[in-house]
Amino acid sequence: WKQPELEQAASEFLWGKYLSNDPLKMYVAFRIWNSYLLAREPRDRNAACDRFMDKMSRLTGVFQNETMSFDRETGKPKQFQAGSLYFKGAPSEDTRLDLWFPDNRRTEECVSAYASLYPLITYYLNRLNDWGLCFRQCKVCGKYFLAKSQRYELCSDKCRKTQALQNKREFDERARENNYDLLYKNECQNWRNKINRVKNTAGFPADRLEKIQASFSDFKKEALQRKKAVKTGTASPKEFTDWLYQQSNVIVELTEI
Repeated sequence: WKQPELEQAASEFLWGKYLSNDPLKMYVAFRIWNSYLLAREPRDRNAACDRFMDKMSRLTGVFQNETMSFDRETGKPKQFQAGSLYFKGAPSEDTRLDLWFPDNRRTEECVSAYASLYPLITYYLNRLNDWGLCFRQCKVCGKYFLAKSQRYELCSDKCRKTQALQNKREFDERARENNYDLLYKNECQNWRNKINRVKNTAGFPADRLEKIQASFSDFKKEALQRKKAVKTGTASPKEFTDWLYQQSNVIVELTEI
């Protein structure tokens, strides 16, 4: 009880959860801190501490097991099991759940739990199954969200815009890569065509042909290094394509008769 540093750390942690704007986190943070303050009032601090820990463990116990789990393949929530060991051994207060409808048309429903969040969460996991909703994880921000089917991969307009921008960047990158890769392949074919032409030229010096073939091997080695530099970002595609255009002049000079 006389540990101000720990109390300050706990206060900051709970305050952060309260500021998250997540209703569940806000409620649990408020309940924990309020119960802690009440537990400090009695003279018998040890007994008050035990009561506080007992109440909080019952409140947050749902987060210590797989109650909120779902099928990773289908996204379907785990079905509520009334015969689970938790409900068989838990006090009635921990499993109490009240349900009512504010209007006769039953367009809205209200549910309340008391000592534990367990019955509230398991109830709505069942309702999610009734509504045909499934859990999905956003491929952009990583948050979990509810969707009507598994084909949904993005949770919000913000993430959809982010993904669209990323798709455009990847498309542009592939287009640039395809362009300089195509130029490289064309230049290789240009060298091969000229080498084959001099091979078929009667009286072409063998030592010059050998020199041309060695130059072609050097060209390919350097081209692969330059392509790698473009992919790693240490060189630009324009630098690579400019170099390729220069190599066209090299093979022309080497094969000139």
